[in-house]
Amino acid sequence: MSASSAASESNLNWTAIAALYAGLVFGIGVMLLAEQYRNAAWLGLLGCAGGCTAYGRVLTQQGRARAAKWWNRASGVLYAVFFLWAGTVFLRALLG
Repeated sequence: MSASSAASESNLNWTAIAALYAGLVFGIGVMLLAEQYRNAAWLGLLGCAGGCTAYGRVLTQQGRARAAKWWNRASGVLYAVFFLWAGTVFLRALLG
């Protein structure tokens, strides 16, 4: 692999990231207007967890593994909160 291809792989597509998070904010706004507070919170949790994961990868590429480890753990906690919360809601709907 050449140095130029390795450098191009580490660059992020900031336009795509901005579009993704603009859609995320729009979706949260629509859900809040529709009084779907739980779904808006879930979308927010997933967005924050994804952001933490991505930032951890950026830090890893920069050689800052110790800081990246913290961000990856934070994303794991956010994903765990989402899946536990959504799982309990799903089980309550399924069994109740």
